[in-house]
Amino acid sequence: MNKSKALGGICVALSCFLATNTAGAQEDLTFRQRNARMIIPKYEEARPIITEDGPKLIFSDSPEMVPDCGVMYRDIIEGKVRLFFHHVNDTKSDKKLAVVLRNTSFRPVEVTMGNRGISQPRRDWMLAGKEAQQEYFQSEGHTTAFKILRYQELLSWQDGTVFKPQQLITGIIDLNIAKPVEISILMLPVKTQFNLALDTYQPLPPDTGNVLRGTFPTSNCHVTLQEPFDTEGDKIVEIKLADDVINPFIRGIDALTGKPVFNNGNYGVMYDVHFDTKGKGEALVKFSPEGGIYAGYGKIGEAGKTQLIGIPEDDIAFGKNGRNDAIVIGSILGEKKGEIVFSPPGSSNLPIKIILIPEKVLQK
Repeated sequence: MNKSKALGGICVALSCFLATNTAGAQEDLTFRQRNARMIIPKYEEARPIITEDGPKLIFSDSPEMVPDCGVMYRDIIEGKVRLFFHHVNDTKSDKKLAVVLRNTSFRPVEVTMGNRGISQPRRDWMLAGKEAQQEYFQSEGHTTAFKILRYQELLSWQDGTVFKPQQLITGIIDLNIAKPVEISILMLPVKTQFNLALDTYQPLPPDTGNVLRGTFPTSNCHVTLQEPFDTEGDKIVEIKLADDVINPFIRGIDALTGKPVFNNGNYGVMYDVHFDTKGKGEALVKFSPEGGIYAGYGKIGEAGKTQLIGIPEDDIAFGKNGRNDAIVIGSILGEKKGEIVFSPPGSSNLPIKIILIPEKVLQK
């Protein structure tokens, strides 16, 4: 990942929803275009209610630049689990990445796979992170059920995915596992069979400094504004997330070392942001990459009626100019319940801000 460490790292793409005001569709489009990249004036920092729950997170991103074959991460998992992995082939020859579930019992284990997004092997790491998120959100509502007799590889369903030197493979997978199984994320020689490699290759040492791998007890973050947003007022509200202050990074344990770790960027965490609006105006919603370059996907709209958007929609990534690159991701009418869903994408940077702007402020 692109590690501007002090700023964390991640978030998802959103852009161009806005379509519930049917009375002035063309005028509304002009309104959005005119203010798409405005510099944000004075604002008020929101203090939302933030709660965490959801599936256990298995996070594998260390070593990020994998210098040799071996096990990047391994643990025993059961129940609802979200897997997030992000690894670069940092050798001089082709290798393969494999994510393997191993059943050590004598009876088959039932597994249900939910949302799943895995990038193609890419040297454009921002594109890879964005691609995995797009596929993940597009897969919503689809499930795959299977039984593990001994082993099941999750990337190709057979033998892993081959990637060339300096290519990245990143992905996110939701699982529900009936009984305990072992999960291993490995990089191997192309012709090596993973079932033999599981007991042959040893865990690789993590990166120095903060270790971006581990098992974390939660992976969903619910963010709710305490007061309705006034679409007819003059107050701009900003919601800062994944900053390790207002919204701390999740803490967990590196199962390979037993040491405590924290997820510097909250990669793999799914955010849902909720806010009520009041008044007869419209709230413009902007997304600001406070930490640097950002490329992802997400959803925005009225609660229960969200639609998929790219963040950004018109390019792979944005954020070279920090908050001056804030982009419109949608708008919510007054007297509605707004919802934004995103997750920090691999290779992107945090913190981010979601900015709510009353319509009349933009018309001055």
